[in-house]
Amino acid sequence: MSLSPQVLFILLVTLMIIAVTWLHHARVLSGKLPTRRPLPALDVLRNALRRGAETGRVLHISPGAGQIGSGNGTRGSSAETLAGLMVATRISEEAALNGAPILVSSGDAVTHLALRGIVRQAYQQAGQTQDYDPARVQLLAHQDEFAYATGVKTLYGRQPIEASTLVGSFGQEYLLIGEEGAQRDIPQVVGTTNSTALPMMMLTTPATLIGEEIFASEAYLSSDPTAQARLLTQDTLRTVVILLIIGAFVYGLLQPAFGLPVLTGS
Repeated sequence: MSLSPQVLFILLVTLMIIAVTWLHHARVLSGKLPTRRPLPALDVLRNALRRGAETGRVLHISPGAGQIGSGNGTRGSSAETLAGLMVATRISEEAALNGAPILVSSGDAVTHLALRGIVRQAYQQAGQTQDYDPARVQLLAHQDEFAYATGVKTLYGRQPIEASTLVGSFGQEYLLIGEEGAQRDIPQVVGTTNSTALPMMMLTTPATLIGEEIFASEAYLSSDPTAQARLLTQDTLRTVVILLIIGAFVYGLLQPAFGLPVLTGS
């Protein structure tokens, strides 16, 4: 049985990604980590975790109202939501270890179930199973961004909040949340790749993660080798894609002059 060129290409890319990830994982285990640029927004989050353990005020965490996978969700919103879930994982682990109370919310039923598992596992791994409270993981709406935003506003007014982390899939509904948080002087750490939400985020809080920074946040919040390897693999793949784009552009400029064959997709 022969494989089509498309299938062979996909297999080759998959094997390359696995190999690069394995190499970076080995590199991290050997202690060879590159110097990373700082993300000041995450310093606000770390300080809030420390204060929350002392004051007893909750740290709010939410990946937004985006969907995962099929349905009305897009690839972009799924990727953002997954990035938000990874951030929620690392925050939950740290909160379970230092005793900082957390309040987790979402606007999608599937994401809600994932968050419940994430938070429960974080407390189990920390040996603090008795501190896990399912009521602290709340589903505010389902596939309705503005209903979700209204729910977050209600949470802001219901109890004192040390800080709010809103990293994931957000759109125009963020303005309702961000403005409410700014009026209540709640430190907000926010981030998305959505070009509609980013200007509003930057207007309401200086602690904003822009674009690809939300995908790197997990590695900044944890020293776990797997998280570090993922970040290094993302950087490697990004570099490869950039080089391919530049190469294709240069080839397109040289092709007419030197009579090179035209590259066409099948």
